[in-house]
Amino acid sequence: MNPYPVRLPQQSVIISALDRIDYEDAFAVKVPGPVAVEELPPLFFKVFPKWFGVLMYLREAIAGLIGLKTGKGVDVKKQMREFTGEVGESIALFHVLGRSKEEIMTGENDRHLDFRLSFFARPAGEQSELTLATTVQYNALLGKLYFLPVRPVHRFIVPVILKRIARALGQAQQASAIH
Repeated sequence: MNPYPVRLPQQSVIISALDRIDYEDAFAVKVPGPVAVEELPPLFFKVFPKWFGVLMYLREAIAGLIGLKTGKGVDVKKQMREFTGEVGESIALFHVLGRSKEEIMTGENDRHLDFRLSFFARPAGEQSELTLATTVQYNALLGKLYFLPVRPVHRFIVPVILKRIARALGQAQQASAIH
């Protein structure tokens, strides 16, 4: 149940969502049984490691000081509870911008950079392959500078979160099998 790097899915909403792609990555993991793609964005936020929450808090503080968009004042827990995956919904700064049957593409446009994060849940025999794919477009030098320290953290944390999502789904399946 360890995540592994994959290519951006060619048949996807995310592949053509930005004018150009300055950074991209994608990680996948296989889990038993079917998974609805709508389950993934709320789980993404639910399984954050505590230390990553501290980093996100610092990001919000710094972003606010330099005039970038923040999630200040957003009731993320309420957004997670009510999430259905429809275009226009949000969880924090992750607005649903596009979707297909197997993909929910979230993202944000800001003056320094635009990002997209897509959540995929695709059948793979008796399993589901879950994929998190990211694309970034720099809009200014500030975007490149901002992403410089973010990039290694991003490449580390996305597989960690994906593994935690897989574990949470496995625990939920075990609990429902017991009842």
